[in-house]
Amino acid sequence: MTPGQGLLFVTAALAAYSVGQVWLVQMSSYRLFAYVGAADFHRYHRAWWRSIWGVVLGPGGLVLLGSLLMLHWSPPAARGWALWLGAGLQVVLYASTAAWFGPLMARLATPGDGMSAPRYRLLMRTHWVRVAIVTAYGLLVWWMLAADPRA
Repeated sequence: MTPGQGLLFVTAALAAYSVGQVWLVQMSSYRLFAYVGAADFHRYHRAWWRSIWGVVLGPGGLVLLGSLLMLHWSPPAARGWALWLGAGLQVVLYASTAAWFGPLMARLATPGDGMSAPRYRLLMRTHWVRVAIVTAYGLLVWWMLAADPRA
């Protein structure tokens, strides 16, 4: 196994984890926000945010790193366009998180009022973009893995 193949394998495993995680967040975690009372939402949201660092942000950061490293240590059977598309998807994911989703999440809790209902609805509508990007990247790296006869 070449370093590129090993990197692809690890990145594909982490990407599969990320796909499951983003769908769980969209279909369950975010939907539960609506059931937290106004008096408790700020505290709940802060605890939720701290709890995702290791299980969401850590693996996701490793997927980003893997996608960028594969541009240097390319798996032998991977096509260049697929590696660049994958890196591009990851960059778009993190740029949109920094520019849009992170700030939106930070403004969900409103002092004294609990959760901002308009911001919550906006999050629920727009987060599908992140779900699509994470899912597309997962499918792409698993396609690259399947295309490598030595993997």
